[in-house]
Amino acid sequence: MRIVAFILGLFIAAPVMAQDMFWKSVGWWDVSYLDEYGGCSAIAQFQNGTFVFIGLDTTTDNLGLRVAMVNAQWTSLEVDEPYPVVVQFDRRAPWDVTMYGMEVEGARGLYNLFPATSDSSANFLREFRRSVHMVWSYRGNELGDFSLKSTNLAIQEVMACTETYMKSGGNDPFAGADDDPFN
Repeated sequence: MRIVAFILGLFIAAPVMAQDMFWKSVGWWDVSYLDEYGGCSAIAQFQNGTFVFIGLDTTTDNLGLRVAMVNAQWTSLEVDEPYPVVVQFDRRAPWDVTMYGMEVEGARGLYNLFPATSDSSANFLREFRRSVHMVWSYRGNELGDFSLKSTNLAIQEVMACTETYMKSGGNDPFAGADDDPFN
């Protein structure tokens, strides 16, 4: 829960609203519904101080896959500037990805919002879910070598969490549950 509180502070510019809520922990990933994105995300903190964030975004016309990394030491990142990064899952072919600089509550990071229904997003997510680790780099400098333990289960929970929220009509993310004790 400590990670969720920190990340909610990082990724939500407005104060945390009642609709933002923790869903569950899977390994070291915390899955939460974030009202700002209208979907759920998995968030984990790694040894080098980097937070990795991946989740669904329903706030645009097309469903989005939001990927972000934040590290308080990345102070030279320019907000909204493009950064060509490379990500490699295990020993698979590397991905060239354009990420954009961001700053939230004093921490700098990189993000992108990919069309979730595209073939490339599906392939990226598939590799993310099935891999043991991923390495991100920028101009040959490693940004992090991240373990992806429990990632497949975390992404399943991101989808279940978002589906439950969407079925509720956006009012109560727990309303779609058959065993809802609040009915």
